[in-house]
Amino acid sequence: MVDDYLKCKSYEGHPADPKNEGFSLFEKSGKFYFSYQKGSLLLRSEGYADASSRTKGIAAVKKNLEVRERWNVEEVSKKYYLVLKSGNRKEIGRSCDFSSKAKAEEALKLLLEKSAHLNLQNYLEVDQYLNRPRIWDSYGITGYVKFQHEDGKHYFGVYNPDATLYLRSEGFESEEDRDIAFDLMDSIILLEENYRIENINGRYYAVLFEGEDVVAISPDFGSFIDAFVTTPGGRPREIQGTMY
Repeated sequence: MVDDYLKCKSYEGHPADPKNEGFSLFEKSGKFYFSYQKGSLLLRSEGYADASSRTKGIAAVKKNLEVRERWNVEEVSKKYYLVLKSGNRKEIGRSCDFSSKAKAEEALKLLLEKSAHLNLQNYLEVDQYLNRPRIWDSYGITGYVKFQHEDGKHYFGVYNPDATLYLRSEGFESEEDRDIAFDLMDSIILLEENYRIENINGRYYAVLFEGEDVVAISPDFGSFIDAFVTTPGGRPREIQGTMY
């Protein structure tokens, strides 16, 4: 395989493209690159000779991104890649590698699904969830909080071990509705497949969802990887399957 792709780490942590949601832009060794991120998928571009050519490449990706027939799973050296091609069959993007064909196909499935719609106005600022009385259960104190805010709505939050915020809920009109969402959150919080990383205005959020419904979201992060490592799928293997 002869190509002009960089290693995956080279595509991380770059400024978001203000004109194209989900895309990031950077230059390296005199060439112009972009990436597109959604869920566990990081789509990489090859190097372009100039910014204008890169802009055309982004337009081609956006045109074909949601067309299932434009995607293929390719195996190279026992690793699997999602490859996006244009209508003339020219390759216009390639994912990072997946350990199995099934994982690649699952990432593509999530990409093609309608994104969970995040309305950040439904959530309080992060500090409003902090320093709340914690819930006790039969094992002792938990990392969960429930409260009614000054706006009259009911919320819940999940804390990290250092008392920073891990996840937050939107506001509910009734305590009963909040508790239903809380119970759902508690039942799926450790499931890797129930998380996505969403890019909103250049900031990244870990989103806990069920189907197409958002259950809770994290605080915002400056990069995809910073958000991803907070989720069950991004944690070190020795602490996967635990809350922390």
